[in-house]
Amino acid sequence: MRPDFLRVLLLSSACVLSACPSSPSPSGPDTGTPPPVDAGTGSSGEVAPSSRDNLRFMNPEQLTAHFASALSLPPEQVCNELGQYPCATYAHTVVLGGVEPYRVGLYEPLKVTGATTPNVIDRMALAACARRVSLDVTHPEEAVLFKGLELDAQGRLANRDGAPVRDVITSLYQRVLLRDPTETEVGALSQLATRIESTGSQTPGRDWMTAACFSVLSSAESVFF
Repeated sequence: MRPDFLRVLLLSSACVLSACPSSPSPSGPDTGTPPPVDAGTGSSGEVAPSSRDNLRFMNPEQLTAHFASALSLPPEQVCNELGQYPCATYAHTVVLGGVEPYRVGLYEPLKVTGATTPNVIDRMALAACARRVSLDVTHPEEAVLFKGLELDAQGRLANRDGAPVRDVITSLYQRVLLRDPTETEVGALSQLATRIESTGSQTPGRDWMTAACFSVLSSAESVFF
């Protein structure tokens, strides 16, 4: 994957989550605050306090199941290192809070997440999204998520503000976060296409699909419960 597109991809997640209008800014640690009360309407920025205030990071099995369910992928297709070693339940189990009693003698999960945990989550989300995009683009008649999108001669989204793009974004939020996106979130993901086109991508429309999926799938709201 090209470094320029990867940079835009990683920054896009922060931009969508912080609802920044132009430039993304680093987001702070998750505070346990749920989505806006009016999620899907965009009429207010107020949020409701958490009733539990007890966020927990998904374990490897939960994370795999969540990504697989959200993108309608078999668990074994979510992410595999070298094409054969499951990312969550084999290659990066300990980093994701799992145990490994047989190979390294670790019988209890680590009490804190490791420095590379975010990288592994991004790796899994990117692999899963790339797989979903590849399937939907290759077999549009059987597309699950990215369907009805028209691309122009340069491979760009023909109408980033049109109904098909909005429908894809809405479906993405409903599948991953079980809620509708706010108007701000829809706008942020729609404008993400402009950022990707500025990188000189040869397949900007397809890259947008991957980036939009990655932004939502790798968010704190997605990987904590």
